[in-house]
Amino acid sequence: MAMALLAACGGDPPVDNAALSSALAAGRTAEVTVQGRVTTLLADGHGSAGPHQRFDVELGSGVVVEIDHNLTLAPRVPLHSGDVVIVHGEFAPDPGRPVIHYTHHSTDRHEGGWIRLAATTYD
Repeated sequence: MAMALLAACGGDPPVDNAALSSALAAGRTAEVTVQGRVTTLLADGHGSAGPHQRFDVELGSGVVVEIDHNLTLAPRVPLHSGDVVIVHGEFAPDPGRPVIHYTHHSTDRHEGGWIRLAATTYD
């Protein structure tokens, strides 16, 4: 409720895990804000966009999504398996491995995203 009120006042968008599930079922990209429990800390990825912190988050109903957090544009999040996080970014419905990326501050190419752990936001 409080998050919905903040969103209405220009704060963060409300958590809506169902929006990700809907985008996954439709096979479409979407801006999402989700909350879930970290299940797996993955090795950092090293692609053309620089190093990425990678981890899996379970969103309920068996939906697990990989988070790819660009370490060139945002600080590393001090995560542990079992932590509850809120993530805002772009969901991409890769059939083999659904992913949320663009979890960093805005760039000329994309709106800003973030990861919230406890009371700290990493963007």
